[in-house]
Amino acid sequence: MCDSLEQYHAIRPQGFDIEYFRLIIGQSYNADKCGFIYETDNIIELINGFDEMMNKEDIDFGAESLASIHVAGIMVYMLYHNDLSDTEVRRTIFLQRCFDYMACTEETHIHELCAEILCLLDLNHPGSILNVIICCRHACVLSTMAQIVSTCLLWSMLDRLTDLGLDAHRLRPYPELMVAIAIVNPSVYLQSYLHALNLIVRLIAALLAVGPCGSTERLCQEVGVSKEIFKLSEDDAIDIFRWLNAILTELRVDMHLLKDAQTDERLVVLELTCELMQQLHQHLDPETKSLDVDKNQSLDRIQEYCDKKPDRVGNDNWQWF
Repeated sequence: MCDSLEQYHAIRPQGFDIEYFRLIIGQSYNADKCGFIYETDNIIELINGFDEMMNKEDIDFGAESLASIHVAGIMVYMLYHNDLSDTEVRRTIFLQRCFDYMACTEETHIHELCAEILCLLDLNHPGSILNVIICCRHACVLSTMAQIVSTCLLWSMLDRLTDLGLDAHRLRPYPELMVAIAIVNPSVYLQSYLHALNLIVRLIAALLAVGPCGSTERLCQEVGVSKEIFKLSEDDAIDIFRWLNAILTELRVDMHLLKDAQTDERLVVLELTCELMQQLHQHLDPETKSLDVDKNQSLDRIQEYCDKKPDRVGNDNWQWF
């Protein structure tokens, strides 16, 4: 997977284009009901078409059928167009409706639904993983169903990139992140799998944002999941922080020595790493003493790079990210 990712890719989320959107929806279970997608490029008209389709209530209940609705929500939310800010509210409402349509949080259904979503989205397509990460991160706050499915998709994409060996699409205890950290050697990935590292750091940041650093009370209450599954221990947080610090240290050398076609992506990884380190630093217990020196040195480096980074760093097309 990592080798194929390095061949061609976007280093920042660019959104789905309309033709790829039509290709995917045209292959979905509900394709025969979606003829309207070929009649307009207007995103509001596309949303209206899907709304009318769902209002008819003739969509089958099942993983394959509902996956096509979820994928429509994800792709419309991330569909590239010129009026992103003007349509954000409408796209968000539509995304929530797609996730909540015939919502069922039963574990087997979630597994089958996520499997169908991932199959339909084709994560080998350049930029797809980036777009899905962004969408999942924002969908998680919309509803319980959106949070469960999005979190499971994030875990599945991390498994795809790191070969964690996960056996099902389901919520997972956060100590499993340590396996990914152990697998991903910063030196090796920065030299040979830079884009994969870009995605892995984004995925870990998203998983932390929707789990230990996010709001999970509603999900735990409504689904009966133990709060313990979303906890990140102090030791694990420190290990992730040190792993990120190793990436930062390697990048510090590379940025001085290497000027090539991957410079822009190194800047992106640098930015993402700094942001996640700051996020983790806030999560760490103030009483923690074992990492005080490392934390202070790393935060100084973060500030140094944030002060010096070019203006283009941070300028994603997607203004909310």
